[in-house]
Amino acid sequence: MKIFSLIVLLVANGALFGQEYVRALKTNPNLARENNLQRKSALNSLDSTFLYIFESLPLANAWDDFSTDKFQSYDPDYAGAGVTSEWFYRLMDATNTDPQDPTLIFCDSAHSNTVTYFIEEGVPVDTAITYDFTQILVWVNDLDNYPVTGGLRTFYEECYVLVDSLIDGVLDLDRDTIWYNTLPGPAFVQDSAHVFTKVVSDNKTLWIDKNAYHNYTFAVNPWSLGVATFDGVDQNGMPYDFGDFDSQDVADYLTSRPIDLSGADPGDMVFLDFIFQPKGFGNMPEDNDSLLVDFLDPITGEWVPAAWHAIASEVGENVWDTAHIAVSPGLFVDDFQFRIKNYATLSGALDHWHVDYVSVEIAVEAEISSFNDVAIMYPLNTILKDYTSVPWDHYKANTTGNEHMLTDIEMLVYNCTSTGTNFTNGEWQSMYDGFLQGGSPFNIPSTASPSVNFDVGITTCTFDGASDYSYDQALAVDQAAFDLKFHFNSAAGPDKNVYKQNDTTQFVQDFRNYYAYDDGTPEAAYGVDGVGSLLAYKFEAYQPGELTGILMNFVPSVTDVSDEVFLLTVWADNAGVPGEIIYQDDYFESHSPIYSGSIEGFKYYTFTRDLYLVDGYLPVDEIFYVGWQNISDQSLNIGLDWNIDNSDKVFRNTSGEWLNSSFDMSLMIRPVFSTALDYTLSNPRENSAEVNPINIYPNPTSDLVNISGLPENSLISIYDMSGRLVKSVVNESQLTLEDVVSGVYLVNITNEQSETIYSSRIIKN
Repeated sequence: MKIFSLIVLLVANGALFGQEYVRALKTNPNLARENNLQRKSALNSLDSTFLYIFESLPLANAWDDFSTDKFQSYDPDYAGAGVTSEWFYRLMDATNTDPQDPTLIFCDSAHSNTVTYFIEEGVPVDTAITYDFTQILVWVNDLDNYPVTGGLRTFYEECYVLVDSLIDGVLDLDRDTIWYNTLPGPAFVQDSAHVFTKVVSDNKTLWIDKNAYHNYTFAVNPWSLGVATFDGVDQNGMPYDFGDFDSQDVADYLTSRPIDLSGADPGDMVFLDFIFQPKGFGNMPEDNDSLLVDFLDPITGEWVPAAWHAIASEVGENVWDTAHIAVSPGLFVDDFQFRIKNYATLSGALDHWHVDYVSVEIAVEAEISSFNDVAIMYPLNTILKDYTSVPWDHYKANTTGNEHMLTDIEMLVYNCTSTGTNFTNGEWQSMYDGFLQGGSPFNIPSTASPSVNFDVGITTCTFDGASDYSYDQALAVDQAAFDLKFHFNSAAGPDKNVYKQNDTTQFVQDFRNYYAYDDGTPEAAYGVDGVGSLLAYKFEAYQPGELTGILMNFVPSVTDVSDEVFLLTVWADNAGVPGEIIYQDDYFESHSPIYSGSIEGFKYYTFTRDLYLVDGYLPVDEIFYVGWQNISDQSLNIGLDWNIDNSDKVFRNTSGEWLNSSFDMSLMIRPVFSTALDYTLSNPRENSAEVNPINIYPNPTSDLVNISGLPENSLISIYDMSGRLVKSVVNESQLTLEDVVSGVYLVNITNEQSETIYSSRIIKN
């Protein structure tokens, strides 16, 4: 059951139990992304800018429970539908109508004149500057900012200064010339900027920035699927101020699109409502940190603070509280905007706030009422008994199927209505390549207390797993990915379950070539300190096998330990604790933590000592332990997953005795087995040098989808989540989803032999 109550002793920005540490992240690797925008002009920063203009949302769309992604995507498609463009020129004629000839070079009066020096008896007595050239009025635009503005300037085509001397009344005929028509210099030359504009007129998005982190893992006991998290790192997961540990200021913004409030009468009451939680699975904000709200003044265009703020210590660690903020009638306009922001330490992923159930609405009374919703709290991530992922070869060859499935699947549901609520049965299903599997969908019975299905607060909805379903072991593939979806149905009126999209959760059960306990998302950094200290992680494989290496996700914390070294170690089992060492690096071929700075940031660590290997692989029995021995006294900061508890499999040894971890968590360590796949997790080992990995991008997409690495004569099929074929093309590296409704779809690619060579999900915005 995933109901958490965390009590930790905070020591020096970490928690200390014996000699194991949990520390806050310095960056957020789940947000890492590349900036694909490039400047085309060497003279201005506006060229190739992609601008988004947002039409106002209807008031009915001004809400978000964060179960889906309502953040505007900024992936510029210069040839996309609805995109217009305009050219702007630096130099225009006097009426700002026609651009100047691009071959012309202009100078201002300071660099286009004649200077005459008057000299009497060898002493300069006067200086005269004359402007003998033809003046031209030129409109000059500033191409570094948008909207583009400019003004008239007086220029000359002659970009030089003539220097004369009048000596005792006699003109010196040898003029000096100072030229300015070479670049770089003070000369004005033509430049242009091509600006692209997309008008966002749909009602699918609410937020125009991505500083706040949309996620499903950082909040404790959330009221629904998904929250927006505020901390001290930017939208790329990097600290706003990387070097200054004391730097503190406004960090993340969550800024709304314009919202049409013009339909509200001056006598109406309009409120901005949301719930919020300090800390969660992150870092507790201090008293000099806060959560705040601004409203946009429609007259001045300035952001004005609302009469509301939150201090974490006044709310309580991991407590959900409610914001109910009145909107002044002066803001009842058709382009009303608000933003939520946090004041935080800017040097890392610190000072966390989590926000949910944001809405702007006309209220019938001043006091806030119930949010009137019932929602799944956490996404499910596995229906395997012990793991989130296992090697496909191991599952299909050494199990009866059901023995490794969860007998009881548990789904936590939160009821934030004022009374208990009844619901009918739900259902869950498994799909492979777009087709329903194993007789699904299956029933999710309505979980009942004596009188209602869902009491106010948290209910654990438990339903059958293993007796209904096991994954199809007959699939003749090297890896497999199954799409699972779970949904409960409402029997109550809409006032008891306002938001329907959070009644469904789905995930992909991956079978590749590694064992994994974690959900792929680190919320903190873990390690043990002390010279020679040991960390071991227990695995019980479905069969004996051969390890090729270890995947590990090290994460940066406040102290950078990437220059430290450790001895990668594997132990055999000794009655439930690590026993004999069956592999260990030596000091001359040790390893160091590698920070990936990316989503799914696992790095592959190979075995370096042939002494322990057989044909290049490390033989292991069903039970083995993976970890390392510290060389220095530094804690090495492996990624920690707070959402899945495998603490009974985490062992530390700092004084000759193996002890389990004191923290309820999983580590981001995944042993890789020798199977039909190579260690890259995607290519058949025997053909790995010949196979180009297939990549589909962008994902999510609003229209065009690009496919790279596509073999000849490939069939690309798009299925909806019910298994219905919605699009099919042959040998196309680009296809459009413009005519497909928004949602999650399955992409299946087969080769000439009708064999599946790629399958994945894609989201259509």
